[in-house]
Amino acid sequence: MTKNLKQHLLTQAVFLLVIIGLLAVGCTAQNEQVPPGAELLAEVDLSTQPHESAVVGKFSLAETAVVTLTYLVPEVETAVFDLTLTGPDDNYVILHSADYRTDENGGGSWEHNLPPGSYQLLLTASQTSGTLTVYWASE
Repeated sequence: MTKNLKQHLLTQAVFLLVIIGLLAVGCTAQNEQVPPGAELLAEVDLSTQPHESAVVGKFSLAETAVVTLTYLVPEVETAVFDLTLTGPDDNYVILHSADYRTDENGGGSWEHNLPPGSYQLLLTASQTSGTLTVYWASE
């Protein structure tokens, strides 16, 4: 085996290891979207039934706080998907979409300064395969 061939094979092996490492990081990236200290607010199996303004989570604030909602909806395809937060003074649209489709990394986050009070997370979604998971945190 020539020296050039050995170097070429070594370069290919290193490149392959880098690609495998990047794929492993990409496969776990969804779990890293959840902020440290966030609490589970809702976990909904979307395949069991359609949801029409269904209350899927509740929380209360004793004082004004910045609230972050992180939602994960991997591998979902549905005609309508709506997440709304209702509170003492207002309704907040977290996500509203027609013909909503996600890949394995589907999800996002929402952050807002909210006054004290009780809040409900409402879900409207067509029946579809997949799961909605929502975490919340306040500062």
